Amino acid sequence: MTYSIRLIAITAFSTLLFCTTAHSDESWRQFDTDSNDELSIEEFTQLRITQYTVLDRNSDGQWTRREFVQRMPNMSMGRTDSLRGKFKRWDKNEDGIWSTDEAAQAIDGNFKWLDKNKNGSLAQKEFPKTF
Repeated sequence: MTYSIRLIAITAFSTLLFCTTAHSDESWRQFDTDSNDELSIEEFTQLRITQYTVLDRNSDGQWTRREFVQRMPNMSMGRTDSLRGKFKRWDKNEDGIWSTDEAAQAIDGNFKWLDKNKNGSLAQKEFPKTF
């Protein structure tokens, strides 16, 4: 995990950001700060942090399983058992809390998985329909 990813995560968690669900449509473009029609790891990190921050209902900078599974009304709802499974996978130390360090690891892994051509950025065609 790079220092810059952790720094971005910590900075973003200190401020409640607006909610967005990224789709393969145009909503992700607000995070494309260099307007190159792709998301770098830093831009992708900001997108994911924005999404995850909304899940932190009590604004304490970490998530319980309940916060993670209980989505906001405008967020895509996964199956509860699927969301619990994701939380369990991402809660590396199994303390029932998803920390900013664990979130940074999940974001990094998610970026690497989505970057199918391994060029270090995500083009629109690499985005799933929703995530």
